[in-house]
Amino acid sequence: MQSLSPSEASIRAVRRYYEQNTRLFRAAGLGNRSYAVHRALWDASVTTFDAALQRVNALVLEEVQAFLEASPPVQLHLIDLGCGLGGTLAYCARALPEARMAGVTLSMTQARIARRILPRARAAVISADFHDLPCAPCFHIAVAIEAFAHSHDPQRVLEQAHTALVPGGRLIICDDTIARPPASEVEERWLAAFREGWRVPGVQPLDETIAAARCAGFALRTTRDLTGALRLHRLPRLLAGAARDLVRLAGRTHPFFQSLSGSLALQECLAHGIVAYELLVFEKTA
Repeated sequence: MQSLSPSEASIRAVRRYYEQNTRLFRAAGLGNRSYAVHRALWDASVTTFDAALQRVNALVLEEVQAFLEASPPVQLHLIDLGCGLGGTLAYCARALPEARMAGVTLSMTQARIARRILPRARAAVISADFHDLPCAPCFHIAVAIEAFAHSHDPQRVLEQAHTALVPGGRLIICDDTIARPPASEVEERWLAAFREGWRVPGVQPLDETIAAARCAGFALRTTRDLTGALRLHRLPRLLAGAARDLVRLAGRTHPFFQSLSGSLALQECLAHGIVAYELLVFEKTA
């Protein structure tokens, strides 16, 4: 049997992660509310869990509306790179009734669910790889919420987003970044467990993402650290470490436990300032 290249192996691993876990996430209550499979943000404007789940979508919509106020196109075209169950597209579609939208996800399961909840005349969702986008340069906005970190080649994703956008178009990324290098072997284990458990090889320092975006032809407009709006759910550190190792072992036979191991590790990384949760807005230069 021919062996897979590292890039093919990474793409297959991310696809399998969502194919195996999407229904389990929903059975556990993740993605059942507003089809959101991203994190809840509890900033000063939020008082309910539903609003916290939608807060990232609201921040994205604010950026879209700012773009429309500055340079309104005849018809807005928006693409979600890693659209999951289509929750962000649905949220934006309700607020932007004239816009046309597209979503890309590696998971056929997620694509089927997204197609069910989105109006067919206004949104197209396909199962495809955002390292190789099958689309023309017609979009004004590209969004990637907790998807960019899944990339084995972030530079390639940025280049593909640049190609998909018209001049002056905006790329909005909301994802984890490395806030500082691990300071000990324990911290290195937490970061490695997060990367492995959530299949996120593209988690990298913020300045590296900004530099890669500049190389791809983007100018940075804004950055916003959203880490303080996350509610962390941490076990005592010794117990968390034991639980992490146990669920990693269980993850070899059941994919949900692999995700849980990544979640436990991420909580520690966020709590100790190793990882930050950032909102980045870039503009395609002419």
